[in-house]
Amino acid sequence: MNSNHNDLEKIEDGLSKKSIYRKTEKNNSKIIIDFSKDKREFKNFLKVYEILLKVNISIPKIYEVNQQQYKIYMQDFGNDRFNKIYNKDNLYKLLKLAVDNIIIIQSETNLKNLKNLKKYTFKDLKNELKEFVKYYIASKKILNFPTSKFYKLWENIFYSQNYNMSNFSHKDFEFINLFFLENYKSHLQCGIIDFQSAFMGFIGWDLISLLENPRINFVRDYNDKLIEYFYDKSPIIENINTFREQYYVLSLARQTRLLGRWIKLLNINNDNQYLDYLNITKSRTIATLNNINNHELKLIYEKYL
Repeated sequence: MNSNHNDLEKIEDGLSKKSIYRKTEKNNSKIIIDFSKDKREFKNFLKVYEILLKVNISIPKIYEVNQQQYKIYMQDFGNDRFNKIYNKDNLYKLLKLAVDNIIIIQSETNLKNLKNLKKYTFKDLKNELKEFVKYYIASKKILNFPTSKFYKLWENIFYSQNYNMSNFSHKDFEFINLFFLENYKSHLQCGIIDFQSAFMGFIGWDLISLLENPRINFVRDYNDKLIEYFYDKSPIIENINTFREQYYVLSLARQTRLLGRWIKLLNINNDNQYLDYLNITKSRTIATLNNINNHELKLIYEKYL
């Protein structure tokens, strides 16, 4: 199947290098993902697709793979993306629907299926934290930031938490990658896309991505309830207090990286939307700090945030 991009509808594709198009033929439409600018993502997408095919969730069916052009032709989930349709009346319904899918993924994937995925380590965490120091701290013109102590505190807390990094993590399990599929039933009404960055990580990683979303400033009224719901329904060995502590530590790490990422993108693109994301991320970081027990780490954030 060959397509001239001139006759296709371009679809917003976020910050990645891939390009996404919709092609309509009679009463049917297909999504075309062009990975030619990032061939590694093309391979990763197909690898993760094979993993998720074994799970009882809704992912787009692949119709054709063009290995030469690094294009994938797949099912069109339509336009009812969660970030476009949520409101105060349906927010909990959509969040719970998404959480139910994370639970199913965690219950139906196993280490054998995930063996080809990269495992998250402290090295990955430190590289992400560097964005905060390089861009956010630099933007504040802070000259005395205790960089070495900052990384050491994070190293200590990471290893003291004794994380099990052997679970499927979508990485970007958030409203912009979820679709409401009205004609499906039960949990299958949540269509999941954009999973090529998946890795082996913390069992609650995708819960963090969903509930602590910095791109959408929805209320946190349901977070504690859904954290407990996820814990009760998932194959988690740790007790609830340990899980909550692990959850909030990695949530803080994610928000920290994003504080740097938004400054970086603001400098590159000069787009004020990143200022909005920055403000939301700061508020979510402050909320997360209330659940962190490490006093020294909290003091650094309170002083320099």
